[in-house]
Amino acid sequence: MESPIESWIVESSVLGSRELWMVRGYRHPEDYVVVSPYIIGGSKVKQYDWSGVPEWIIKYVPCIGRRAPLLPRRSITRIIEPAGVLKARRNDIPQAIVELLDIIAPEWAGITGSWAVFEEKPSSDVDIIVYGNHKAIYRVLLDLKVDGVIESCMVEERYLKVKDRLSWTSYSKLATLKVLDSCYKGVPYTIKILRRLDREPCEDFIVDMGAYRGALRIVKTLESHLTPARYIVDIGGIEALMETWHMRYMELPEGLYIGHLELFDERGATICSPDLVGSLEGPL
Repeated sequence: MESPIESWIVESSVLGSRELWMVRGYRHPEDYVVVSPYIIGGSKVKQYDWSGVPEWIIKYVPCIGRRAPLLPRRSITRIIEPAGVLKARRNDIPQAIVELLDIIAPEWAGITGSWAVFEEKPSSDVDIIVYGNHKAIYRVLLDLKVDGVIESCMVEERYLKVKDRLSWTSYSKLATLKVLDSCYKGVPYTIKILRRLDREPCEDFIVDMGAYRGALRIVKTLESHLTPARYIVDIGGIEALMETWHMRYMELPEGLYIGHLELFDERGATICSPDLVGSLEGPL
């Protein structure tokens, strides 16, 4: 069986009916896959909403420092491989997106999200995942923005997807800066540039240190265009690594923010994240 990673979709019947799950991250315990529900009972589930997931599926995963839904690999009945989806649906997706992929020329590319499971609507983003020379890919995207063919569109409609974690003030300001979550020739898309194409050993023991609410400053971006995006932040004089898998928090500029963050300790280093139960507002 293939080893699915971040943003791949897998099918299972572990709950007694056909379900689709979104794979999360690169670290997975042996014989398991870390997931979040995607389509359960025929209905799409909001990202990171585990309310319909039975408690026996949600387990503590030491290598990511928190609880998460875990699917036994033996329960997976189908892996929806993104590169295969792109090949099969190349004539179905908007041709502007095919053109965009040809221009950025990644080493590997695939389609995930609604287009991968034939649940797309006329207004649906095309969710793309790619791997390759990430600096070159991102540079091309920035150049396309300068040329005016990448620009924000459908801003109010797209904001509805993130309004639970991001204010309109922050979203509308950040939307104009982004090239990974934007529109090419008027067609909405997201692009996740993966850090790797294989699983990472689930060996480290990451300790949950609780939550932080308050001001923080992004003092340095560490490849904020990759998945996950990483930043060096100052939290009350303490330097920490902030990591996020959310598109909404990628490509953030340096500056002052207000955050609700989970804090973790990994080998003596402080890591923080706004993803699971947190939020981030700014720059102020």
